Amino acid sequence: MKTSQEASSFNSLLRKCPRCGADNSSITPLVYSWHEWTLKSCIICKFVYLENPPGYEALVAEYAWERNHGDRSVRMRKEYPFTYNFSRLWKKIRRFLIRKPNKLANRVSKFFLPGVVVDIGCGTGDYLAKLPNTYQPLGIEISEELARLATERLSDRKGKVLAMSAIEGLSSVPEGTVSGIIMRSFLEHEQQPVDLLSFAWKALRPGGSAIIKVPNYDSINRKVMGNRWCGFRFPGHVNYFTPESLQEMVESVGFSIKSFGVFDRFYLSDNMWMVANKPRLDS
Repeated sequence: MKTSQEASSFNSLLRKCPRCGADNSSITPLVYSWHEWTLKSCIICKFVYLENPPGYEALVAEYAWERNHGDRSVRMRKEYPFTYNFSRLWKKIRRFLIRKPNKLANRVSKFFLPGVVVDIGCGTGDYLAKLPNTYQPLGIEISEELARLATERLSDRKGKVLAMSAIEGLSSVPEGTVSGIIMRSFLEHEQQPVDLLSFAWKALRPGGSAIIKVPNYDSINRKVMGNRWCGFRFPGHVNYFTPESLQEMVESVGFSIKSFGVFDRFYLSDNMWMVANKPRLDS
């Protein structure tokens, strides 16, 4: 059985750098590239990205999350069995010893104003269904099957789910009407991240915020683990952010950074959390 991390029957795209637009087709791929999937470090701005991701048609059909979310585990178990088994054991020990705070819920309650909350890549709508009643849930999900399940899950909240790409979904939302946008583990999947952030900024009302969580390419773990790093997922992850590149891209469309402290981007963590704000008109 072919996994999503192996060859595709769909045609791949050829991307320029999503951060600065440079054409890097002639430069040598990074050693982290895998099979046909080519990672490049931009010759101009050093942004790391997947140069040849599958198009949206393939994302809907062949690479739908509900069909392929376990593919990285298959790859790791096959290619790095010791690392795979040790990682599973360590996760169980860590969960037993350390009770983590709910980082998303804490940020929503602290930074989101009452009103419409959009969850991009909402899956089955689990998180939207748990939002306090001060929020009106709106999901965006490219997978038709997950969007259907999310619609059923949110029916008692009168929530709405748009079965379309993130950019199509956000562009259909009236400007200045959204209180909060959740991009949890999503921006690394978006082939046009600057455009998505621009539509997010437009959709938010003044004073509204976006919560962003992405893998931290600058983490120590990536440098130590190399190809075995958990952030490498082919071909789903198409953007690899450092703290600098994430902040620069978010600010470039007009956001101000509300929360992005040392522990939000800690060098020992595989992930980063940011809260970006659309400034109020009187600020």
